Amino acid sequence: MPYTMLYDGNCRLCRSQASLVAAYDEYDQIELIDANSAEARARFPEITLDEAMGQLHVVGPDGTIYRGAEAVRELLLQLPALRGLGELLRLPGALTLAQPVYEFVARNRYLFGGNPATCDDGSCR
Repeated sequence: MPYTMLYDGNCRLCRSQASLVAAYDEYDQIELIDANSAEARARFPEITLDEAMGQLHVVGPDGTIYRGAEAVRELLLQLPALRGLGELLRLPGALTLAQPVYEFVARNRYLFGGNPATCDDGSCR
């Protein structure tokens, strides 16, 4: 797989986004791995669990690690149907604006995913 997306598998919003990426990944070029898994720790020891839980990480085919809004941009650029959105994030200043929005959503992802009291495994509390 040329790209690997590390996402929080305990987060309903994150799992939903991973499913969306899979649905738009026409050429199966993005591998999805739960950042909480032993596989993620073994394959990407340079990304700590705390870092992975703080924001989305995408690892490119050359080993480049993209984080946060930049990771979202890289994913969008790899999905033909959504590439235009990724191109918008290449505009000057776009990531500067997108990163704070991304950080807000990432910090509150358990709340945006639904009622944290009804989380599948209690991790959303």
